[in-house]
Amino acid sequence: MADLLIRDIDPELKRRIEMRAQETDISLSDAAKLLIRRGLAAGETPRRLGTELFALVPPEHRVDLDCEIPDVASEPPDFS
Repeated sequence: MADLLIRDIDPELKRRIEMRAQETDISLSDAAKLLIRRGLAAGETPRRLGTELFALVPPEHRVDLDCEIPDVASEPPDFS
């Protein structure tokens, strides 16, 4: 694994990372790596709502839905 040294970090930022590490019971280094990973992931293209909802359904409960519109349109109903 490679090392990364960050110089001249704002004391308040360091304190917040230390607090996050204590809250989650992980090392300061692991907390910083986790925050960097999350920060980089936030810049990625988000998944769309349908994809998020689809991911919530276990594979054994998923079904294919046929939502195609037929080629021949039916006549609209007459309500008169």
